[in-house]
Amino acid sequence: MSRQQLMARAARAIFQRMREEGGSGEPLLGSYSDHVQSVPVTDLELVILRDIERVGPDGGLVVDQVQISVLAEQLCKVRRDGLFVIGSDRWLVFDPVRNDGVIVTAAVKSA
Repeated sequence: MSRQQLMARAARAIFQRMREEGGSGEPLLGSYSDHVQSVPVTDLELVILRDIERVGPDGGLVVDQVQISVLAEQLCKVRRDGLFVIGSDRWLVFDPVRNDGVIVTAAVKSA
C-alpha cells in the first residue's frame, strides 16, 4: 500500500471519528464553489463542527461558531469567500483554517 493510500485511509478514520464526536455519525453531502472554480465541486462528504477553539494568527484564542471539514482527496483547497451548500443551508468561508493534505477545514458563517 502506498503512502498516499495509507494517508487516505487514516483520513477516513479521522473523519469518521469527527462525525461521531459531532453527534451525527453520518456524513452530510454538499457542494463547494468559489470565484476561481466556475463549476461547483459536488457530492462532498462534509462534517460540521460547532464552537471550536483555535489559536489565532496573533496567538490569541479564537472561537469559531461553525467549521466545515472535508477530505482533501475530495476537495484540495478552500478559499476565503468560498461557498459550501448543504441542503438549503449556505455557508460562506471567512477563514481557511487548516489544510494538512488529508483534511481541509474552514471557519464559516451562515450566508
